Amino acid sequence: MDDPETRLRDTLDSLASTVVPSPDTYARARTEWQRRDRRRRLVMLVLAVLIVAAADVVGLWALNSRTEPDRPPGKEQIDVVVQP
Repeated sequence: MDDPETRLRDTLDSLASTVVPSPDTYARARTEWQRRDRRRRLVMLVLAVLIVAAADVVGLWALNSRTEPDRPPGKEQIDVVVQP
């Protein structure tokens, strides 16, 4: 009676001997990884630009949303009230 580990090893060895590796597998995997990395970086850049632009727009809106500022005194007559 064979040991299950030995039978499994023999089965996997016979299966591995029939596998033919593709010569350009690494190159395809590397190209795919680089494409995904470029896309990830581009998406992060676009998100960062959008966040900064949105913060700028909100800041400018907040600065300009005040009501009309007080006008400096001009030729208006100012009454002085003195209490006794």
